[in-house]
Amino acid sequence: MKKYTVLVLAALMLAGCGDTSKIDKIIEEKQTTGSGEVTLSPADEAIAAEAEKAVSEEQEKLSDAVTTTQPPMVIAPDESGLKNGDIDLDLTSLNANMLYAEVFQITGDPDKYQDKKIRAKGTFNYMKDNGTEYFAVFIADAAACCQQGLEFRTAEDLTYPDDYPAIGTPIVVTGTFNSYKEGVFTYCEIKDATFEIAEE
Repeated sequence: MKKYTVLVLAALMLAGCGDTSKIDKIIEEKQTTGSGEVTLSPADEAIAAEAEKAVSEEQEKLSDAVTTTQPPMVIAPDESGLKNGDIDLDLTSLNANMLYAEVFQITGDPDKYQDKKIRAKGTFNYMKDNGTEYFAVFIADAAACCQQGLEFRTAEDLTYPDDYPAIGTPIVVTGTFNSYKEGVFTYCEIKDATFEIAEE
């Protein structure tokens, strides 16, 4: 196999120079002998060795490039700057990009935020599935093309739609962050939540 690789590389290098007579001769010899063995002249062996060396160097460069790349950056919550009274994580003070990124981080690694007091601002949403009611605050990114939702559950026994705002109404939700499982899936929620209509 190695000989064929060298042969192909040598053929490519020779073809690049425009004179294909040597390649034609090698092909003709291979076809007539049928053995698959090719004997290269010293000049062709030197060319093949150079080609093999060049390929080897390129493979090393690619290998080095893959192993020296930086791992992806992970944004960890900076709890020291996010305290607001008894709130551990106040998302209402973040700009749209940071807010969306932080909510993405929360939903991606919920264990870091378990039992933290959290406040979030977004739009109210409601869904009923298999008899279970779900309430959420939807948080959009700066372009308003993508949304992340945080489910919330109130401590009080409220009735929808009487005790809740209309869907799409801006609200601020405050409560304790919690994650729970339904089947094999993990979901995030703000439990024991209170909510208020947000100022525009």
